Amino acid sequence: MAVRVPRYHRIAEVLRDRIRDGELKAGERLPNQRRLAHEFGVTLMTLRQALELLEREKLIDRRHGLGTFVAAPSIDYDILALRRFAGDLTALGEQVSTRVLGNLFGVADRRVAAALGLGARARIVAVERLRLVDGHPMSLQRSFLPPTIGENVVKSDLTATPLRQVLEFKLGLPITRARETVAAVRLGPREARELGCAAGVPAFESERVSYSGTRAIVFDRVFIPGDRFRITRELTYEQQA
Repeated sequence: MAVRVPRYHRIAEVLRDRIRDGELKAGERLPNQRRLAHEFGVTLMTLRQALELLEREKLIDRRHGLGTFVAAPSIDYDILALRRFAGDLTALGEQVSTRVLGNLFGVADRRVAAALGLGARARIVAVERLRLVDGHPMSLQRSFLPPTIGENVVKSDLTATPLRQVLEFKLGLPITRARETVAAVRLGPREARELGCAAGVPAFESERVSYSGTRAIVFDRVFIPGDRFRITRELTYEQQA
């Protein structure tokens, strides 16, 4: 005997396919609920059940007063591993790109100077980049480097070659370890604008100091909107004797 699939499950499957096939793109607003209900020939209640399924799967975001939007892809981040953002997502089949927003030659603030082991008022080079997944902004990254390193880094095309590879293969400075802190923050106006968000939305801020041997060579500050980032850990427990 054939199993009868509820109509809202069938509607969810159609919308799910449209999202996965790229017919509905990340950040795109879905037609309003009345229009969708008319398209599928169902009541608003049935349609809302379908949307609830997709929302639980994190495929859509329903924003009060604004409508329903295709959710941006999110990062599963293993906080215990020293990994490469672009490499991990590319391996999953995502189209990852980098946009360099600018380079700044200036004076390190107290926090950056301390992280890099520099003196007060030390000169630094800051490189700001936007990471995109399938053309959608995912993270805003500022990398602060001592001038002897940064002056060589900015000569490289960071849209084509990741900073980590530039450091290792062009400058002979492989990153061997890092110390990272992740905090919950609210995006400031400039960060929000670059990431295509409203100012004040919840986000993760990662601060990472990377070392080559015992030398601190780069201090990274990364902002990722909260709906685009998940922290994962794999835990093992020791067996009691």
